[in-house]
Amino acid sequence: MLEVVTEFCYLGDMLSSGGGCDLAATVRCKTAWGKFRELLPVLTNRHIPLSSRGRVYSTCVRSAMLHGSETWAASSSTINRLRRNDKAMIRWMCGVKPNDDTSSESLLEKLSITDIDSVLCNGRLRWLGHVEPSSGWISQVRKLEIEGRKGKGRPKQTWDAVLQKDRASLGMSLVDPNDRKAWRGRVRSRLSSQATPSE
Repeated sequence: MLEVVTEFCYLGDMLSSGGGCDLAATVRCKTAWGKFRELLPVLTNRHIPLSSRGRVYSTCVRSAMLHGSETWAASSSTINRLRRNDKAMIRWMCGVKPNDDTSSESLLEKLSITDIDSVLCNGRLRWLGHVEPSSGWISQVRKLEIEGRKGKGRPKQTWDAVLQKDRASLGMSLVDPNDRKAWRGRVRSRLSSQATPSE
């Protein structure tokens, strides 16, 4: 007998029936805040350069918040939740008060990190380069068609639909993911071009 549940934690990622990745993103944000508070003595230390603090934040906090996001078909509400949490942590690190009129772009430049949208996009494209050439169960699941009548309203966002937008926005629609060398080169070049210089 197998127990049927609506939520399940697998390798640190929350899976839910019919809920998309909203629950997973909420759990990852809570985990990231735990890591952020744990590293507060380092992240808010004014004797450490902002660029170094940015590297620590990106490696330890952002990676915890975006764990498993390569496979998310994130909705706009989920993306906004990630942005709000990311901006709140960055402003705390930089000592910016809520009333201060400082742009997020300038803070990202000081920390020498890219915006969270670019990190999500690059993660999805890297993951596509891994799974596209595969002929195993991942490829079979991606091509799986579920039988039955579709419900009313707009269909839910899919991972493939998000990837099509990513590839179109970055001019990679004609690059074949099966050509691993060319694909990795384009993704890396996009990542390096999006990196912001430190001051």
